[in-house]
Amino acid sequence: MRRFWPVAVLLALLLPVLGLAPGTQTDAREAERAASLVPELAEFAERPTVEASSEYDPDRDVWRVAFVEGASGSTVGRVEVVDDTRETRDVEVSPAVDEIVYPDLSEDDAIKVATAIPEVRRELLEHPPYTTRAEYDEGEWTVHFEVQEEGSVGGMPIGDEGQKEIVRVGIDDETWQSNYVWTGDQVGWHMARGDYGAYGKQANYWYVWGTLAFFFAAAFWRTEKLFSLRNLDVLALLGFLVSHGFFREGDSFWSVLLWYPPLLYLFGRTLLMGFGYGERVGKTSNLPTGVLFVLAALASGFVLALNLDSRVIDVGYAGVVGADRILDGTLPYGNMPDDVGTGDTYGPLNYLIYVPFNLIFGFSGQWDFLPAAHGATVFAFIVGAAALLVAGWRYAGPKGAAALFFAWAVFPYTLYSTNNNTNDVIVAAVMAVGLATATLPVARGAAIAAGFATKLFPLVLAPLWMLHDGVGKRGRILDFVLGGIAVVLLSFWVLALDGDPIGAAQLFYEKTLAFQGERETPWTIFTQVPELSFLQGPLEFGAIILAFVVAVFPRRRTVRRLAAFSAALIIAFQLTFNYWFYPYVIWFAPFVFLALLVETNEKTALDGDASSIESGKEGADRDERDPAA
Repeated sequence: MRRFWPVAVLLALLLPVLGLAPGTQTDAREAERAASLVPELAEFAERPTVEASSEYDPDRDVWRVAFVEGASGSTVGRVEVVDDTRETRDVEVSPAVDEIVYPDLSEDDAIKVATAIPEVRRELLEHPPYTTRAEYDEGEWTVHFEVQEEGSVGGMPIGDEGQKEIVRVGIDDETWQSNYVWTGDQVGWHMARGDYGAYGKQANYWYVWGTLAFFFAAAFWRTEKLFSLRNLDVLALLGFLVSHGFFREGDSFWSVLLWYPPLLYLFGRTLLMGFGYGERVGKTSNLPTGVLFVLAALASGFVLALNLDSRVIDVGYAGVVGADRILDGTLPYGNMPDDVGTGDTYGPLNYLIYVPFNLIFGFSGQWDFLPAAHGATVFAFIVGAAALLVAGWRYAGPKGAAALFFAWAVFPYTLYSTNNNTNDVIVAAVMAVGLATATLPVARGAAIAAGFATKLFPLVLAPLWMLHDGVGKRGRILDFVLGGIAVVLLSFWVLALDGDPIGAAQLFYEKTLAFQGERETPWTIFTQVPELSFLQGPLEFGAIILAFVVAVFPRRRTVRRLAAFSAALIIAFQLTFNYWFYPYVIWFAPFVFLALLVETNEKTALDGDASSIESGKEGADRDERDPAA
């Protein structure tokens, strides 16, 4: 018997081959093919996005086949296929089968169409091997191209595994044409996509900004002396429009590179003016004073009217949300909604400013028209205009008042800031108030503290404004400090809302100064041209040193020099920023307007010695006593 065991084992192993052992007579592909021929399901099985999946049931010797529409994930129907005979039975068709949207393209076809686009192919050639995926929604396929790369510049990071989406394409399912193609920075940054209506709305139309730019140039251009510093100043102030043109077309590289020439010119021009070089201004404007006032009033009405149809971007929305949190007794920091998660990167006064407008206009809790944000913008515009009018009147009489009022209202980036409803126009208004009261140390201290408590950056002006009356004037320095402390107490009490001011102070630092310092964006030359990134640190250090140098060393101090140095310091720090945007032009605009556009007046603190002139009247008296002033 033992000799027959090997034979028996061999026969058992051969049974499947001989067809004498149980097993499937039909494979999965054949079962799915048989199921697709069922009349009730055949029409749907032919759809490009409907896919069949099958599973064998050995107990019943049948294949269970299901048809699923891949784009929506909806089940179209089910059927059983008998393994031995391939007969179909128990056909089930989904009740919602007629309501399912069936794309004409499959996922693979959509990816092929997107990959064939020349712009996509050029972008992919600059990156390592990529992966693709696509999803369908409401007549459009969204195709994603992803690579293994670090960083948030040049694409949108995905998760924490060093993966980045570098191309996104919208393919119309019916026409097979691309609805949009986003590459590089455009994928992760809405700002980089060239959407005219997204930022500034009507301020982007050439006939709007072009008209404003024309009137600005007509008022301040030196027609009798073409080659003059004044004309270079006007060109620089309007030069941001060149960069802005590339921004509107979605070309982030050239838009970033081209905003540096006007910034660098204005930095050098105002810095030298602060030290006394090129500080004499011979003429304020070509237009009569009355005409300037009328045009300024008309332009103001135009700006405010356009604001009624403008939209509020995330910065203004964050202000309204922060005010709502304060009214609820909640700390704004760390408590922003997901759709504006980084909206807590500003000072507490920024949110407090929106509180009265929330009380007046209310807040729906949604990112809608946000009337409170519009109200805050209109208020800030009016305050800025009034402050510059007062500053011009104090330092240069009616002509200076008209010129500064006109410049504020007509300058294209005033409109751009107000039409975005950002807090940039708010902090610019605060700086304008500081200029109007620059002869009062306590007011200067309050203005710097208010600026810091709103948008942080005015802190760089603190040494300059504190020592404006002279290094040895301890009483005036004390007044400056007291003015600053008063504003800090009136705004930073917000940090005590949750009952843990120490923890809130730490959170404030992390969400504001630390966040801004570590932020990585495409909106700086240091990321667009990585070879220059090594300069960023030294330049930041240099800007800090400059803030103390201009505060201590200049012997002669005037309001014009104060304005010039203030503009230079703000621009110096903007040149080192990780994130720069066109509304930031308005930060230094009030200082540049006063320094570069108003004619020399040594009878007031504008060009008279600030240490001995307290007002326009006293300046005139001093001029009579000392003709050499």
